[in-house]
Amino acid sequence: MRMKPTTTTDRINVLDLIRGFALIGLPFVNVLALWNNVNLSGTQEDIWIQRFLYIFVEGRFYAIFSFLFGLGFWIFLSRAQRKSNHPYGLFIRRMLILLGAGMLHQLINPGEVLLFYAIFGLIVLFFYKAPKQINLTLGIIGIIAGSFFGAKTLLPLPLILLGLAFGQYRVFQTLMENKKKWGAAAIFSFVATSVITVFLWQNAPDAGLLSYMEGFDYDITETQAEANRAFYDFIDLSMVFAPIYSIFYISLLVLLEPAVGKWLSPLHSFGRMALSNYIGQSIILVSLLVFIPVDTIVSYKVAAIVCLIVVGVQIIFSSLWLRHFNYGPLEWLWRCATYGNWVPIRRK
Repeated sequence: MRMKPTTTTDRINVLDLIRGFALIGLPFVNVLALWNNVNLSGTQEDIWIQRFLYIFVEGRFYAIFSFLFGLGFWIFLSRAQRKSNHPYGLFIRRMLILLGAGMLHQLINPGEVLLFYAIFGLIVLFFYKAPKQINLTLGIIGIIAGSFFGAKTLLPLPLILLGLAFGQYRVFQTLMENKKKWGAAAIFSFVATSVITVFLWQNAPDAGLLSYMEGFDYDITETQAEANRAFYDFIDLSMVFAPIYSIFYISLLVLLEPAVGKWLSPLHSFGRMALSNYIGQSIILVSLLVFIPVDTIVSYKVAAIVCLIVVGVQIIFSSLWLRHFNYGPLEWLWRCATYGNWVPIRRK
């Protein structure tokens, strides 16, 4: 029995919105790894942009992505069980394809997450039939421990478990029934993030983080070295609070979607093509690096502007693409390989 892939009418719109929002923040972090010449330019503006990224972006958006991956894990398997005689075989094939894509993506973006998602996805498969209370507890404990100890590489695993638990509880299928709870979560997390933001901003080293760049003619003074050490401590402290920011972002979007979801349709499209856009961001940024002279230091301001332009172009392209096609190009290939047949891509 062949299983038909999820159609656009089966989608939970708010998840595409959240996924699109999370995708906005990824290039601002990834550009630091993809371009090895991004550094402070000596302006206060650059220091503030750097500080902003580590308070509002770093660790916040990839956490949402990991959570959504776990939720998508549950959605895929729960639907596959109803439509296929081999749901686990389909999922394993899906993860192996993602593993291959992650290995290829590693060639241009060593910090990419698809490879880890595929590995963690295969691990979490053993928890699919576990009681939802256990998955919820393990996810929360893992996130707290990982955030506290700064284990960024391992954090996706408990986040994926938490997403799986939310799927088991059918949280996003019963949004309207739990609107008050989402409102309470939004208010609590808004107050918490406001207090934390003031605290982190005031405790961030004034000099910022000036990275040593081999081949460039400048030295880091002892004063700056001390500021760098202080900034690394600041980053560790900021990561402890990352889940609270992620909760605020998600709960706010959940509340906004019913009211202004129509106006945010470009962001929905952006999220529906998350795989294509995520890998596309790496390809675009690496390609742009060719046009930057080797001995040029790129300021945080310039890098941020470039990332904004890249995201803006991708949002427009995604909206236009999905007017004519059901899936993004890489999403379509992933589905075809998963189901073992050609899935119609053109909209009727």
